[in-house]
Amino acid sequence: MSIYTETAPTIVRSTPRDTRRFRRLLAAALLPVPPLAVAILRLIWPAFDATDTAGVIAAVAEHPAAQEAVVWLGTVMALTMVPAVLAASRLARRRRPVLAMLAAGVNLVAYLGAGPLLAGDLLTLVAARPGYDRATLVSFIDAVSAHPTGGLGIGAFVLGHIVGMILLGAALWGTIPRWASVALIVSQPLHFVAFVVLGIQPLDAAAWLLSAIGFAACSVAVMRTPNEAWDL
Repeated sequence: MSIYTETAPTIVRSTPRDTRRFRRLLAAALLPVPPLAVAILRLIWPAFDATDTAGVIAAVAEHPAAQEAVVWLGTVMALTMVPAVLAASRLARRRRPVLAMLAAGVNLVAYLGAGPLLAGDLLTLVAARPGYDRATLVSFIDAVSAHPTGGLGIGAFVLGHIVGMILLGAALWGTIPRWASVALIVSQPLHFVAFVVLGIQPLDAAAWLLSAIGFAACSVAVMRTPNEAWDL
């Protein structure tokens, strides 16, 4: 018999840190940011009425500070819209999980495909600066825009952000006030009409402001949601 005895190692189990409250409040703070950034962007965009690349560059050259703000606001939207959509979808799935899943998926495809639009804003800002051959840059930007990947991304964004916001507003029906769901549902169709059909810049900005109001209502609902209902 061995004179040595073996003892089982002591396992120290640490209690996981509960981060639900922090994540929930962060989501609430983040929600209104991206649509509000886009509302301001659409209101100050200097090339709203331009019909071709040369016209866009000429308009940007007249208002470079406004276009600089557009680029930064677009960056804010790009960094915050996906987390905001996921937070709103998480809120909606308590009542309508399938519709919330569809809304999240369509919106994710849309906003992840928005890269060519953001790149286009930056390209026109740089092209409008003094010292560049605008004719050459117009041809370059048009060639970049004509690439199939750009068309795919823009097409996914144009269709997806309209359909996705309608689905999200419907999924949130009953979770947030009905007027807020209506604001989300009508906001992006109104944006399409204002931009494509009527060409009214303040109305286009107002349409995105409706999205911001709907997301603000989601923010209030998220703050009022218990941690147990937000996440297991």
